[in-house]
Amino acid sequence: MFSTTAKVGLFAAKEWKWIIGGIVILFCVIVMGIIGMGTSTKEESTEFGEFGIQELSPEVLAYQPLIEAELKKYGLENLTPVLLAILQQESGGVLSRDIFQASESLGLPPNTITDPLYSIQVGVKYFVSVYNNGKEKGVDIQSIVQSYNFGGGYIGYASSNGGVHSEDLAKQFSSLQMKKYPGQYTCGGDTSNFRYPYCYGDWSYATKVFSYISTATSAVATGSPLGQESYEALINEVEKFEGYPYAWGGSTPSTSFDCSGLMKWAFEKIGYKLPRTAQLQYEATKRIKKEELKPGDLIFFKTASYNPVTHVGIYVGNNKMYDANNGGIGYSELNNYWAPKIVGYGRVS
Repeated sequence: MFSTTAKVGLFAAKEWKWIIGGIVILFCVIVMGIIGMGTSTKEESTEFGEFGIQELSPEVLAYQPLIEAELKKYGLENLTPVLLAILQQESGGVLSRDIFQASESLGLPPNTITDPLYSIQVGVKYFVSVYNNGKEKGVDIQSIVQSYNFGGGYIGYASSNGGVHSEDLAKQFSSLQMKKYPGQYTCGGDTSNFRYPYCYGDWSYATKVFSYISTATSAVATGSPLGQESYEALINEVEKFEGYPYAWGGSTPSTSFDCSGLMKWAFEKIGYKLPRTAQLQYEATKRIKKEELKPGDLIFFKTASYNPVTHVGIYVGNNKMYDANNGGIGYSELNNYWAPKIVGYGRVS
């Protein structure tokens, strides 16, 4: 996870006695977590849609509040399920004291860190750096997760090949690394190894991690009137332009976008035709009530006097939208600034 070479398993130590002690210490945390969740699945809204955690071991779930609190320092607490899923995949649910194997990121021997709280701090800091690198290069969350196994070079490779992770792309990267380091990655000569002949890292790593969160993602996305695949494609498209400046009258990547220009561009990528302005998009969509609002629906606002509707954004869940506004392109909370300006909700069909 923390080196530039492939690591298939990061959590080698299985210290059951310590884990049991840790569970006792964190008993109140676990109980509060269970009460809060109700089940072993909890949905979290993220800029990639909504993720949920499922089928995670009690040992992993015990650290949910601590990991979430540390991520909150960076404004990324909504990605807590992704880190928990990584922990589950790496550890099989049984954790060492250095739960993030953070020692290696500091240039120390494995498991040098013996304080799990410090391991979380260092591990989350590393995660944030990988995440930010991935966002800068415009890759999807699956590419970011796969880079935990492959190393940071995979993010650059994914960025140069469309920015969307797939197992085929991971196999290609693995092959390139094997050629770069001949004889070093051979699956131990075992042709029955599931990775063979792609022996650099684990090309299926991201798939495995997302097996712990994909059900919640699918459930929410299917709840979108656009359908799962179309909704995910829509979000992937608009995320390509996150951080771009707002451009009045802009409707293409070369000019950047205004609010309605971004909507028109992105929805056309998934097969829907929208008119050019926020007012016309309001008129072209089906009116729905607030309680009917689902990810992929549009929210319309009056922010100026020249039209009844002057702004539009995509609802993404958890009281957030994705839009182009004067602060640039990205995610916006439907806070005290935006909420009073809402004039209606629309469904694209």
